[in-house]
Amino acid sequence: MGLAELVLTLNCFSFGNNFFKQTNGVAMGTKMGPSYSNLFVGFVEHQFFSQYHDSKHELYGRYIDDCIGAISSTRKELCQFMTAGNSFHPALKYTWKISDSSLSFLDIKVSIEGNGLSTSVYYKSTDSHSYLLYSSSHPPHVKNSTHFSQFLRLRRLCSDDSDFFHKSKSMCQFFEKRGYPDSVVQAGHHRAQLIDRQSSLQTSQKEHSDRIPFTLTFHSHNHTVKSIIFKTLNYSKTIQRLVLSFRNLHSFHSNTTKT
Repeated sequence: MGLAELVLTLNCFSFGNNFFKQTNGVAMGTKMGPSYSNLFVGFVEHQFFSQYHDSKHELYGRYIDDCIGAISSTRKELCQFMTAGNSFHPALKYTWKISDSSLSFLDIKVSIEGNGLSTSVYYKSTDSHSYLLYSSSHPPHVKNSTHFSQFLRLRRLCSDDSDFFHKSKSMCQFFEKRGYPDSVVQAGHHRAQLIDRQSSLQTSQKEHSDRIPFTLTFHSHNHTVKSIIFKTLNYSKTIQRLVLSFRNLHSFHSNTTKT
């Protein structure tokens, strides 16, 4: 709690030739910022729902301070609900949109279809799709996985296969403009296409590893350094195995002599 208090009360910064101290809210960019914001909004949210007894939502979801919901009520009742929530705490002010057909939530477009919901990808008007340039000085595995991750994102967000195919064509054009070879883009698309949507929504389990990472700033000559390090480590392991074998053999010989 003491460390959290330091982050919340001692946020100082400079602008121009002046120094300022933030007196309200949490500093943007701090590691504890999202967690603190989530706890704060959740606490206020719990208080509001326990005190509001008029028309309530039938579906409700929240990510930090972005909310989405569905309710069976008149538009007037819904506006009353939103106004009450917006005036419940002085530090929280929301903008909202009401629709009978579809809404955007984060990077998802949620639409009503019959008695259910469908989802698709949503791009803000300011999204320039400035993905990593293929000519950028990054490790090959990073550049060769960037496009696949975006196709996999589409696979997860698009509930309809035809919509996934349509959005994938646009995604291919985005990466072609960033200098990605067509063969590389198509390989990533094909790889994502082979994954069914239900499997793509499953949380992947990371295998536990005791390896100690050796981190370097990327350079095109790193591969040569990697080869030298691996040769040195392999040589060291060979010496260790020989020493260990000698010790085991000596121990066995001593024991057999004593008997």
